[in-house]
Amino acid sequence: MKLLHSLTAGVAMHVAAGSASVIDRREPYEMFRFPGRIPGFEGSDVQQQIRPSGINIPLEVWRKGATDLQWMGEITVGTPPQTFKVIFDTGSPYLLLPRNNCTTCSPEQNLFNPSLSSTFSPGPGISLELFFGTAGGGTVPTNTSQGANCTAVTDTVSISSPPLDGLNQQFLLCDYYSSGLADQPADGIFGLGPVPTGFWPDKQTNTTIEFETAYWNWINSNTTGELSPEFGFYLGEKPQLTIGGTDTRLYYPSTLRSRTIPLEVQLSTMRSSWVAGLRAVRAGNQYLLSNISSPVRDDVALLDTGSAIILTPDFATAASLYNLLSPQIGPLDDLGSWGGPCEVVEQLAQREISFVIGTAERRVEVKLVRGAFNLGVFDERRPGICQAVFVSPMETAREPVKGRLAWVLGTPVLKGYYTVWDGTAMEVGFGELRQGGQGGWVRGKGKRHGKGKGWGKGTGRGVWGL
Repeated sequence: MKLLHSLTAGVAMHVAAGSASVIDRREPYEMFRFPGRIPGFEGSDVQQQIRPSGINIPLEVWRKGATDLQWMGEITVGTPPQTFKVIFDTGSPYLLLPRNNCTTCSPEQNLFNPSLSSTFSPGPGISLELFFGTAGGGTVPTNTSQGANCTAVTDTVSISSPPLDGLNQQFLLCDYYSSGLADQPADGIFGLGPVPTGFWPDKQTNTTIEFETAYWNWINSNTTGELSPEFGFYLGEKPQLTIGGTDTRLYYPSTLRSRTIPLEVQLSTMRSSWVAGLRAVRAGNQYLLSNISSPVRDDVALLDTGSAIILTPDFATAASLYNLLSPQIGPLDDLGSWGGPCEVVEQLAQREISFVIGTAERRVEVKLVRGAFNLGVFDERRPGICQAVFVSPMETAREPVKGRLAWVLGTPVLKGYYTVWDGTAMEVGFGELRQGGQGGWVRGKGKRHGKGKGWGKGTGRGVWGL
């Protein structure tokens, strides 16, 4: 799930009129507040399999048809604890929950009641209006504003088994949810950005207030020294998030040695998200965005566990991809959805499509999960038409530093691997999955159509607003 950011230099978040418009981030950002990457266990993969580290949180998937939309797990907030189901989202840095006075929230959602918590504080009390690119993890773009009206407050944020507490945690408590947020089964969003702190803009003083994010509060509140800055995602059968380490029963740790890439540090810091270089896109032996045999691109991609699609930088890029894949794929609406006859989309879903991400020196090729290309029937009124996984934005998406084209690689790619996210080393690893591996609760001891003609050219210069 992508928070809308204007991402000009020195700007970290776009907020609506009535709120502060600029957030000052320190340049260069203090990236070395924590020790370096904690090395993995020595020995063979067989030995490492029985030595998981960190705390495992079981997840459940919200699914529409055959399409996985979001992965959710439970946290508690307040004293005594109130339980909430949240989307664990690498595409945003903030924890936000609905308040008990929210009239637009779903009756099925749990609402936080501050009056029932003895540890609640209304401070810092800064009001914010947030906007999201794809609220709720849906696959179909919308032309309506999606977001929430919230206030920054403070309380204890915990998981219950095994217990881990983040004391004096600042988070967003919301009295308004847009339809996209209210229609999802999750109560809120738990951001997992790579940087340890964020900022609330204070309009009254024309300044910003720094706060520690919920994930890093968990890591720093742990006094036993057992939790590392890493976290790991497994999005297969019996999915789970491992905080403060990884679960080596689910992947082969040795595969990370050649499959860990550095982030684009400046962009990841500005965006408070996980941004890497994108070098190439191909289907089989065919490079999709170039006619030459070994193209090298200089794009960037946001790696987002909160997105159920692959978001291309613009209309022209999506058109180029689909023209090379099949002349029977075209736009389904004016908002960026693409697709075609279900039998054609399903055939394409069996092709091997991959992305080369990272730098020229350290890169890895990651594959779209087989079958994930087909997102299912686009509209019940058109039962024979299915949506394809590549979506185009209304305006061209570019990052602000060098103006490179910007993508979003969501879970159709990420769930094919055990992903290891390290905000201290500013790296992401793609571990090879073990067959049939499962994890449990563990306290570790370590850490229009016409081929070749396309649909026209993209317009607009926009900045990365994803």
